[in-house]
Amino acid sequence: MEIPVTMNMAQKYAVSRDNPEEVFQFFLKNFGCARKVYNLSVDNYYKHLEAAGYTSGNKIPKVAGLKASELKKEYPYLKEADSLGIANSLMDFSEAVRRFRGQGSHREYTKRALRRDRSGTESLSFRGLKGIPKFHAKALGDFSYRTAAQYPVGKNGVRPTIRLEGDILYLPKLKGGVRILLHRDFPKDARIGSVTVSMDTDGTFYVSIGYTRDIRVEMSLQQAAMDGTGMPEGLAFLGLDYSQSDFYVDNEGRKANYPKYYRQSEEHLARLQKSLARKEKDSLAYKKVLGQIQKLNTKIRNQRKDFLQKESTLLVSEYDAIVVEDIDLRGMGGALTLGKNLHDNGFGLFRQMLSYKLRRKGSCLVKIDRWYPSSKTCCQCSNVLEVLDLKTRTYQCPHCGMTMDRDWNAAANICAEGMRIFPEYLRSVVEAEQEAALKAADRHRRRCRKAS
Repeated sequence: MEIPVTMNMAQKYAVSRDNPEEVFQFFLKNFGCARKVYNLSVDNYYKHLEAAGYTSGNKIPKVAGLKASELKKEYPYLKEADSLGIANSLMDFSEAVRRFRGQGSHREYTKRALRRDRSGTESLSFRGLKGIPKFHAKALGDFSYRTAAQYPVGKNGVRPTIRLEGDILYLPKLKGGVRILLHRDFPKDARIGSVTVSMDTDGTFYVSIGYTRDIRVEMSLQQAAMDGTGMPEGLAFLGLDYSQSDFYVDNEGRKANYPKYYRQSEEHLARLQKSLARKEKDSLAYKKVLGQIQKLNTKIRNQRKDFLQKESTLLVSEYDAIVVEDIDLRGMGGALTLGKNLHDNGFGLFRQMLSYKLRRKGSCLVKIDRWYPSSKTCCQCSNVLEVLDLKTRTYQCPHCGMTMDRDWNAAANICAEGMRIFPEYLRSVVEAEQEAALKAADRHRRRCRKAS
């Protein structure tokens, strides 16, 4: 059964270099204003924490946030920027504070703060706590701002503040709009919600258009999960086991054979970085080599995203549900021997692509418990080994005598476990989506009531 479903989507387009210089100056001005407002909020937050004598373990005092109207009086140049961009910057800071407060009373210090404390260069303070809002540095490439679309109600002839006409994107306070490169058609029935403007390290500007769209989705799986009538027979499941060398191995023994784009360009990148270290900073030769490094990094990132998009689309088109382990990618990325390969293949981004593409199909990405012994369990007799070293690449079952590649065996176990929990897992996903939809509708009603 197909039913209409409202889905949140986004498409990213590059900004044409043929635009007037005023367009790019407008973007740079908004980048700076958004960063300024966020940093002012952080500074105000730190001052209140210092005045309250806050330390790790104490209850975090509530701090009133800054108001855009007061900031514009103190800094008049903020009036030239997009007001919604400033408002979103304040909202981003509020969200960062909310996440920080949600961590609990006992917070840990970062490794950098502990290292500076041991060396005597800087004593421990709340500034070194994990999760606390930090200043946004221009040197770290924080070049972005987000604006939202407004749809005037009851006014004849008034168009939305953000609209796409052909290849021209009209944004608030930007006269004449901005020309973008439409490499992919934008849906005509989409309702634009927000636009994020960003600049890459190589100087290329991008616009990411977030929108909502009503699409027809096959909901037979969700209906079966909620009714408890049993899942349809013949569903195609695929289990994926993460692999450092091959990206993944599925339950049929196939490997992704990720090309390792970063490894291919690692020597070239090292030569450029060595050349950069020998140049005088901010000289013409320095800027030239720096541009080459940024261009190479952009190429690697684009190659990686292209591979992940094609691979995820292929898998979603062939299978009804895909099962993966809920592994801690952030923790693995911090390991000395695993981090480089993990950041190179982008398995976390791959899982995100699988998730939203399966959602469009009416299914979901199944994540099993990260502590499930998929590698130690025999996929034939379910015998569990007590010890299995990482260097052991072949699984040998002492109970039934089965011998096979350990990643292949793990993928088979992951697939079987996903098939077992799939009805319950899908039911929990549907219930969570329904609850989120009710909360969103309630927030919308409150905003409308307040506006009226």
